[in-house]
Amino acid sequence: MKKSITARHNANRQVLLTLKSNESKFSGVPVMAAVISKLEELVNETSSLLTKVEGIPARTAGNKDIARADLVAIALKVSNVVKVYAFIARNENLSSFLVTAESDLSRNMRQQELLDYTKNLLAHIAPIALELAEYGLTDAMATELDTEINDYEALITEPRQLISERKTTNELIEDRMDEIYTLLINQTDPLMELFIDDQELYLSYKSARMIVDPATHANS
Repeated sequence: MKKSITARHNANRQVLLTLKSNESKFSGVPVMAAVISKLEELVNETSSLLTKVEGIPARTAGNKDIARADLVAIALKVSNVVKVYAFIARNENLSSFLVTAESDLSRNMRQQELLDYTKNLLAHIAPIALELAEYGLTDAMATELDTEINDYEALITEPRQLISERKTTNELIEDRMDEIYTLLINQTDPLMELFIDDQELYLSYKSARMIVDPATHANS
């Protein structure tokens, strides 16, 4: 998280703390109580979002190289069984689809290409499972292929999901910060002029407000 965001959030919390600690002085101005309530809601939402974004890992826990090796191993085993079946059955379409070179699967194919091939392999063996059983393809092999496909897909798609989630959460944080800034400028600041005679309250608020405004805005 950017230090500037954390600093702004802490400043907003300080303003809220100042207002909440003097809440009894605002009893004669109901609109002020409503504004403080809204500010508290926005600050709490921002706190939750900051906690959420800090909890989104920068990297996935799994190892893609290991997952790829496991997927390649079972894909080769299944492909070789299907290759023998296709040759004997004279199924040229099936033969031409198969990839049985370890180097192609482990090194030459891109991540998505390997994933697409293994998914298609699984789809090809499903309708001919009984025939393939005669050549040594077991239910356990098909299940292992399915499991390794799912594990590998999770590892190559999770980083994109994490990036998207982090980006969305950061955008929400910025939105809340902007809402707070607008609330302070358009409502809280003007309302505080009603309490200018209470110098302790007024000056403590102004002091807290001085560090709220981001560098892109003029200080209040």
